[in-house]
Amino acid sequence: MANRLELDRRTFIAATATVGGGMAIGLGVPAFGPGVANSQAAGVEIFNWIVVAPDSTVTIRIAQQEMGQGTITAMAQLLSEELELDWSKIKAEFIDVTKHLAQDKVYGNTVTAASWGVYRSQELLRVAGATIRMMFIGAAASRLNVPASELVAENSAVIHRASGRRLTYGELASAASAARPPDPRTVTLKDPKDWKVIGKSVKRLDVSMKTDGSLVFGIDVKVPGMVQAAIMSSPVFGGRLKSFDANAIMRMPGVRRVVEIKGGAAGFTPGMDDGIAVVADNWWQAKTALDALPKEWDGGANANANSDTYFNAFKAGLTAPPKQTLRNEGNVETALRSAAKTLEAEYYVPYIEHATLEPMNCTALVTDDRFEVWAPTQSPEAAIDTASKIVGLPIPRGRLNITFIGGGFGRRLRQDYVSQAVQIAKAMKGTPVKLIVSREETTRHGFYRPSTLGKLRGGLDANGNLVAWSHRIVGHAEGEALATYGADQLLYAIPNMHVDFVHQPSHVPTGALRSVAFGQNTFATQSFKDELARAAGKDPYQFSRALLDPAKTLATVTRNGPKVVQERLTAQDRTLRLRNALDEVAKKSDWGKPLGPNRGRGLALEEETMSFFAVVAEVTLDGSGWFSLDRVVVAGDPGHLVNPYNATAQIEGAVAFGLNIASYGEITINNGRVVQSNFDDYQQLRISEMPKVEAHFPTSGGFWGGVGEPPVAAIMPALANAIYDAGGPRIRTLPLKNENIIKRA
Repeated sequence: MANRLELDRRTFIAATATVGGGMAIGLGVPAFGPGVANSQAAGVEIFNWIVVAPDSTVTIRIAQQEMGQGTITAMAQLLSEELELDWSKIKAEFIDVTKHLAQDKVYGNTVTAASWGVYRSQELLRVAGATIRMMFIGAAASRLNVPASELVAENSAVIHRASGRRLTYGELASAASAARPPDPRTVTLKDPKDWKVIGKSVKRLDVSMKTDGSLVFGIDVKVPGMVQAAIMSSPVFGGRLKSFDANAIMRMPGVRRVVEIKGGAAGFTPGMDDGIAVVADNWWQAKTALDALPKEWDGGANANANSDTYFNAFKAGLTAPPKQTLRNEGNVETALRSAAKTLEAEYYVPYIEHATLEPMNCTALVTDDRFEVWAPTQSPEAAIDTASKIVGLPIPRGRLNITFIGGGFGRRLRQDYVSQAVQIAKAMKGTPVKLIVSREETTRHGFYRPSTLGKLRGGLDANGNLVAWSHRIVGHAEGEALATYGADQLLYAIPNMHVDFVHQPSHVPTGALRSVAFGQNTFATQSFKDELARAAGKDPYQFSRALLDPAKTLATVTRNGPKVVQERLTAQDRTLRLRNALDEVAKKSDWGKPLGPNRGRGLALEEETMSFFAVVAEVTLDGSGWFSLDRVVVAGDPGHLVNPYNATAQIEGAVAFGLNIASYGEITINNGRVVQSNFDDYQQLRISEMPKVEAHFPTSGGFWGGVGEPPVAAIMPALANAIYDAGGPRIRTLPLKNENIIKRA
């Protein structure tokens, strides 16, 4: 039975602020969560977070989404550490979002993005585990008639050391569930030196399901009586559907209905376009009929827009008044005028599509008084809120079944595919509908990583020291995270710095992509730093190291990090950690050791999601306009490592993702439309192009960061700098596929 005891929420929140450095989420209201694809764990629920079966198998509720990054395993490790679970008997399931919202967001943050999983959830999960452990010990103390102080929890059991008596969690579950949770101020978290599970490379919980095919992605969902839908949106962003003739296809095999889709505000997803969908017995029937459907679109004012138009607007923005000034220290213009040597360069990156292996999809069922959604979403709360508004029913009348995600990278933070599926299901009331967006539509109707042009200027004194730095960013993105991250938080000891942003409007919808604005801005800043080092006649490693002087750093603001971490890590602490990562990568990469002909090394640094990374790339030019990336060495300090093996895998994946962007990533616009459509013209990295990746962790603990994003941004300039070091051209524009990478004259 579920625990129904009340715990004063305000008291709990206030009390837990003193546990482990500032937790601000209560745990005391019971919930009951669904498993993956509408399954349900059997057993006794305890304190929201776990369900215990008679054989002591423990199912842990997970609030973060699994996209292949190992989140469910890491979350389970965090809770298991304090709860003293038998890892061989652990399962996991996603939370019930409806009840999570009804209980004042009892599971904390549910958005999976920006490597937030560990550092935003670790404290909540560890306190929950310690609390439940005390509940088990209290139940055992009553059963054994001994003081709780004589008992210890170990391997999913409570043991009385003096007598050797032992009670399993399965035996204690009912009694523990009926116990009142202890005052959080009495909960003591383990010292890191005593961790048994955190910091260990335990087996991932989702591997066996992926191996035997039982794991359910959104595209795998099957519901009795389900029909399927295909969709086409306005080919021009912001266009509208002028007309269509549904009668022309209604006699085609399997066709059930044609549904007009409302975008924008009507669909509760800004940036989503109007569209039209065909519902049929199976998806291929729906897609075939959709292609045959007579339809006419009005592209509107954006029908003539193209990539050149936007690039020219960017160029004009280089001399326009800024929308925002992000750094302004010293006097850059005066310092540049008096510098012994100055350098200026422009760096450009195009739009990037997320290219998730699983295309956008969602399944929905709408009745007169209920709705249910099955979605691979990175933002469950936004997904169920979107569905609720479209259906016109309150969230408590709905249910969201969170599925595994076949690649998110930020794309599934948007809810356009949920909006579309629910609109179709509303028109097919009483019949479950699975919407699968074709690869072509997925590519041509994304929320793209913004295109950006950056102009950088630097000044060197007579000794080759960097005394002035100016960075003008011009781009389409409105938000800080999409436009400026990676440019405004540099830790370098430069006395005169100015960073600003000019916004140029666009009809192209933009959104977060893995590494957000660090991707475009780190490419610019780390490449330009390499240019400055060479202009100063200095080694790029030594030049970078001199800039990372904790006694001189001007950075005082940490962006994109939780408040508690900002308080624990000063700008000086951060500078020292980044310098340590730099020293480690130089050592592990044999920096300074000569390479053969046509070979070169490149270096880049990255501070992101409260982690500190340095990357070295080694390349060989092939003499015919291309290159091979032979070796990548990564040194990162993300603080505490939950699962070292998975952290290494994350770094390998991040390198592959960033290398793909740098080499091939490019979305172009012609006549208002995205030119690219599928993997034949939106090329992806081949396995034969993947380099050897070495991951090293000079980690010092003391804080919690993330590992999945920083190498994405850092590998791009490291690669570009390596190409130059090998004798190739200076790369200032991505992707590399558009460059002729041959030896400089």
